[in-house]
Amino acid sequence: MANKFFPVSIDLNNKNILVIGAGKIALRKVETLMSYNCNILIITKDILEEKFLELEKNNKIKILKNQEFEEKFLKKIFLVIAATDNEVLNKNISQLCMSKNILVNNVTSKDNMNVRFASIYEKDDIQIAISASGNPKKAIEIKNKIKNIFEKWEKLGCCRLNK
Repeated sequence: MANKFFPVSIDLNNKNILVIGAGKIALRKVETLMSYNCNILIITKDILEEKFLELEKNNKIKILKNQEFEEKFLKKIFLVIAATDNEVLNKNISQLCMSKNILVNNVTSKDNMNVRFASIYEKDDIQIAISASGNPKKAIEIKNKIKNIFEKWEKLGCCRLNK
């Protein structure tokens, strides 16, 4: 049976986030997390996206290069993103984190994790998170429809979000 996820907003301010992997999906997750003032550490054997190096140079993230994941890296970690291209490794990381009650997102599974990222629509003082049972393309499609609705309402003067 698939996990049933409870939607919740969480404060990541000054929390330690560990990302294993440095590819496109890992970069997308890191870019999302950076706007929440958390401490991001990347562990990777290979940097597949050059933007990681730019983020490190600008002190936005820390990277341990040429490094394999080890359990010792979980010390004082609040959230883990298992974002390698190795499904078995991601599953093992996810299961280890869950056994230690650490929040974990596994990019190669819809269920082998205890945290899903939502697609987020933010405007003024509202935030709407959309989850589509682990289907990010569908969640983004729905977010864009919501965005279009709000833009149409604002043009018509029907909705003022920042009252």
